[in-house]
Amino acid sequence: MELLGRYWWVLAVRGVVGILFGILFFVWPLPSLATLVLLFGVWALLDGCAALASAIGGRGGAYYVVEGIFDIAIAVLTFWRPILAAVTLYSLIAAWAVVTGIFRIIGAVRLRHVIDDEIWLGLSGVTSVIFGVLMVALPAAGVLALSWLIGSFAIVVGALLLGLSLRLRRAAHTAAPLRVH
Repeated sequence: MELLGRYWWVLAVRGVVGILFGILFFVWPLPSLATLVLLFGVWALLDGCAALASAIGGRGGAYYVVEGIFDIAIAVLTFWRPILAAVTLYSLIAAWAVVTGIFRIIGAVRLRHVIDDEIWLGLSGVTSVIFGVLMVALPAAGVLALSWLIGSFAIVVGALLLGLSLRLRRAAHTAAPLRVH
């Protein structure tokens, strides 16, 4: 718990990056598809690096390693084959959202053994899975709708991760809500 509390800011950074990324999609609602693909690739790369940094620093676990590797692999594919990524953008984003959502839900289940009533990471995972399912269910949506959907998703998940980081920070400073198994 001490490590989670000490490095709460790593999740805060991930949350803020997600929120900023989401705002970009509302500020520029009609970017070219290439820009949309590249912005997604940048976000997946940054999020993957942050997940790996958490795992390597002992603040995460095997789930963060897998999540980080998956995020970075999606980012590399996006940069390496942007035309393919543009054509299959829905599939890439849907797969990324579902997989990372599942790992966040698993992480939340593990985290509740350390922090009582912890829901933020689980909610970010559920949001990710719902987002991925919506992407599959709405394949004909336009670029504008996709921009707003990605922006909304990024802001919600970013806010949830920011909420988790603040909960970890607060829990690290007050031992009362903690329980260790």
